[in-house]
Amino acid sequence: MAPPISTEAALTTDATGLKVLIPKLPGTHSGHLEVYRRDELVVFQYEAHEGAEVLAQKLAPFSGVLVADAEHRHNAIFEDGRVLEAGCNAHGRRRLRDAESVQPVLAKEGGAFISAIYLAEAEAQKTGLQGDELRRWRKEKVPPLAAKLKAWMDAVGPTLTPSDPLAVTIRYYRNHWEALFRFVEHPEIPIDNSASEREYQQVAKIRLNSLFAGSTEGAHRAATLLGIVATCRAIGVDPLAYLGWAFTRLGTHRDVYGLSAAEITPTAYAKTAA
Repeated sequence: MAPPISTEAALTTDATGLKVLIPKLPGTHSGHLEVYRRDELVVFQYEAHEGAEVLAQKLAPFSGVLVADAEHRHNAIFEDGRVLEAGCNAHGRRRLRDAESVQPVLAKEGGAFISAIYLAEAEAQKTGLQGDELRRWRKEKVPPLAAKLKAWMDAVGPTLTPSDPLAVTIRYYRNHWEALFRFVEHPEIPIDNSASEREYQQVAKIRLNSLFAGSTEGAHRAATLLGIVATCRAIGVDPLAYLGWAFTRLGTHRDVYGLSAAEITPTAYAKTAA
C-alpha cells in the first residue's frame, strides 16, 4: 500500500523541445527541455529523449502531487498511488478556445463555465485566501460551476461527431475530471500549471539569439542556468548579482568561506543581501 500523499508537496511541470547539435549526426537532434517548479524553486533539466521510462525514474523519489498536462508519459508515475495527479485547467481552456474555430457558439458556451471558475479563483488569490479559507471558498464557488459544465457536456456531447474538436475536448474533461478539479479540496494545489509554462517564455527569448544548443553538455548547462535565473526571478534576486557572488565562492566555498553547497544557492544569497 502506498504511503499517504502530502498535498503540501505539490510540484508543477511542463516540457518543450530543444534542438541540439550531436557530433557526426546530420542536422540537429530534437531533445527535450523539462521544467519543475515547487513554490519559488525552479529547476530545468535536459533529456535527450521524451520517454515515459526516463521520467518515471527521475520522479521515483518524489511523493506528492504532480500538476501536469494529461500526457501519456505521465501515466506510469501515477500507477502505484505514490504520486497524485492534478490536471491543468489552462490546457482544457485552450482546447475550448481552439474548438471555437469549428464550433464558435457551443465552444464559447463551454468556455464560459471555465472562465467563471477562473474568475472565482482569481478573486480568491486577489484577497489572499490560503489554507482552510481558500478550501472553503473553492468548495463554495467551484462545484456549482463544475456541475453546470458537466450538464452542458451531457447535452452537447451527443450532438457532435467523435472527431469534432469540441467533442475531443469534452472527452478530455470527462477522462480527467477528477484530476482537473482536485484543486478544489486541496488549497496547496494550483488550478493549473501555468507557473511552469510561463518559464518557457525565457526559452522563447533565447531562441531569438540561438537556434540550438551546441552540444549535449551545452544543453545541460543551459538548463542549469535557466533554472538559476528563474529561481532568482521568483524570489526577487538580481541574477547577475547572485551569479557574481556565487562564482566568487564556488569551488572554495567550504575551505575558504566555510559554506555548504546549500549556503550558496539563490535563496541563501537573498538572506545575505536582505
